[in-house]
Amino acid sequence: MVPISDQTMAAIEYAMHALNTRAETIANNVANSEVPGFRASRVSFEDQLLRALNGDRMERVAGPEIAGTGDPVDAIGNNVNIENEVVEMMETNLLQQAMVEAFNFKTGLMRSAIGRTS
Repeated sequence: MVPISDQTMAAIEYAMHALNTRAETIANNVANSEVPGFRASRVSFEDQLLRALNGDRMERVAGPEIAGTGDPVDAIGNNVNIENEVVEMMETNLLQQAMVEAFNFKTGLMRSAIGRTS
């Protein structure tokens, strides 16, 4: 069986992977919010995804980038801000839901097209 794939499905797959990485990173930040010297990380991928979509080269897009936040540290040398992490997780969850909806919409279109040609 040959997989049905196109630029949109590749972008959705990439975004879902990147958003999952972001959710795991946020969870790690929260889990270590009281650990002395721990530095929070952030995941970025939107710029890479946009460049790939504009250049029609999804297969060459780099994976998500994980980097330290550079936020100020507290008395124990930790820079996790729980409020920021909660907001980031909520945004990530909404984006994940949007990607699932986009995937379902795209597969619905394909099902409809296949149903009309049978």
